[in-house]
Amino acid sequence: MALKSRGFVITLDAIAALSFMLLSLYFIQTTSFNPTILKGTQLKDFSLDTLTVLEKSGRLGDLITGDSTAVREVLLASPDPDCMQFTLSYLNDTQIAVIDKPGCGGIGNEVQVDYGLYDYGGQVYKTTLKSWYNVEVG
Repeated sequence: MALKSRGFVITLDAIAALSFMLLSLYFIQTTSFNPTILKGTQLKDFSLDTLTVLEKSGRLGDLITGDSTAVREVLLASPDPDCMQFTLSYLNDTQIAVIDKPGCGGIGNEVQVDYGLYDYGGQVYKTTLKSWYNVEVG
């Protein structure tokens, strides 16, 4: 008698495991993958990294003193489908410089705008980096 009930319990356990596996496979199959969300996250991360590079490398200091070459080089080094516009301004929003990455077409659906503050020589400046995917390339 104990042997029969033991087999019954093992069979129920196997049926439960198989049901759980089939339900999991159904859920995985019906769940849609949205690559747009992934691209937006990558664009945001890349934009924040670009702002960090500009700040930590001293290129923003060069821009404040009038040399925009170093900032242009960073924007040009970004991948082809990534477009960027960097703006440096005083805290009252008076613009000092606006630098666009050349070769960018129109603005696509996904636009990221990242802001930062940069202290140079006791003066605080506002940085803005607008980034998007080039609709003509990507």
